[in-house]
Amino acid sequence: MAAPVLQFKRGLFTNLPGLRAGEPGFTTDRYDLYVGIDSTTDNNQLVGSSRFWHIGAGTTGWGVNLVEGTDNGTDYISLRSPAALAGIVTYYFPGTQGATSTVLTNDGNGNLSWASGSANPVFTGIATFTDTTDNTLGDSNTGAVQIDGGLGVDKNVTVNGNLNVQGYSEFVGVATFRGGTINLGDANTDDINVAGEFISSLVPNDDNSYDVGGDATKQWRHANFAGIGTFDGGLDIGGEATFASATVEDLTDNRVVLAGTGGALEDSANLTFDGSTLTVVSTVVATTVDATNVEVSNIKAKDGTQAIAIADATAHVSIAQSLTVNGDLLVLGSTTEVNTETLKVEDSLIEVGLVNSGGTLVPPVSDLNIDVGVLFHYHTGSAAKKAGLFWDDSVSRVVVGSDLTESSSVMTIATYASFEIGSLWVNDAAGQSEVIRHDGTQRVLENITVDGGAF
Repeated sequence: MAAPVLQFKRGLFTNLPGLRAGEPGFTTDRYDLYVGIDSTTDNNQLVGSSRFWHIGAGTTGWGVNLVEGTDNGTDYISLRSPAALAGIVTYYFPGTQGATSTVLTNDGNGNLSWASGSANPVFTGIATFTDTTDNTLGDSNTGAVQIDGGLGVDKNVTVNGNLNVQGYSEFVGVATFRGGTINLGDANTDDINVAGEFISSLVPNDDNSYDVGGDATKQWRHANFAGIGTFDGGLDIGGEATFASATVEDLTDNRVVLAGTGGALEDSANLTFDGSTLTVVSTVVATTVDATNVEVSNIKAKDGTQAIAIADATAHVSIAQSLTVNGDLLVLGSTTEVNTETLKVEDSLIEVGLVNSGGTLVPPVSDLNIDVGVLFHYHTGSAAKKAGLFWDDSVSRVVVGSDLTESSSVMTIATYASFEIGSLWVNDAAGQSEVIRHDGTQRVLENITVDGGAF
């Protein structure tokens, strides 16, 4: 299978035109990629070029090249990454120029600033603070050690006193709270969001003392139980309920269930069903009608209802009941109307456009100059419309229209319809192949060449 090709507009830099907004252009001598803004050459925006970065390899890192002026040559200063990194490293440069003899120092978070070199010491061993001044819980400006910036800790942290966190707290991994009472919120306005899953049972510390959900304005929406739900009190369901299986203890086997007072389920010994026989214990009056009445203009069924009626002297026939035809059905009239909601056809192929030849439908033997297809009637809310899928005889191709008119089997398109498909196959000079498909996550173009031309 051939690979898709996408070619931008391309040419020498001196021939680069003013590109339209969003239009790309590639210079074949400088290897620069530009995108247009307003069709003027001076406003073409440089997107990138291999002149401005170093392409790394397996043992060398990637880099950015600061190229000298074009009048002086093609040399550059290259800022490169080391061959291997333990993670993503980001540096934030200071916004002003440093004083004489100052150096860039790192605060450990990538924030660089100008300093004499000793303002930001690095401790390579153990640093101990002997000051025992306590922290006033909730006040970050008290205590033996006060840090105005952020704090990053790679190892364990032990806090022997109380801990007050006034901002956002995130625990990645296992969080264990032992002993005492755990309070989640201290007011009705505090929300508790559980995005994870419980891996233990939820058991109250007292029987019949606490509820799940509040009053009618604060109720749980759905409850899913894989096992048995046991309710010592009643069960009140205000909406529709779906049960895969249900058992009602006060019903008797083989009795038909009835709706009683207030919608309560009940049964009766007078109405039973054992799976094959329905028994009604009551007085039954039975009347049997066995009559067949056949007239010239009226054929009745066995129960006396009208089945077939010959309407008038023109021999029009109407069928009052269902009609089954075990043989072939041939209609040679000019119009066939089917007034039904559902049409089922067993045949796998439906042929249209045949002509009548002595009572037999055959393909046409000459060009009838008509279109052949299927019309769809719909309403836009303001007007009735016709849509269609048909063979357009005038242009010899299949056409899809969302708004069309028909006269003597010739279609006139007012609006062509959109076409929604899962994938697209084309059989042309390149042979049969799929050109648009979906791989489950994204749309993919196959065997496509898009050529932007040259400048």
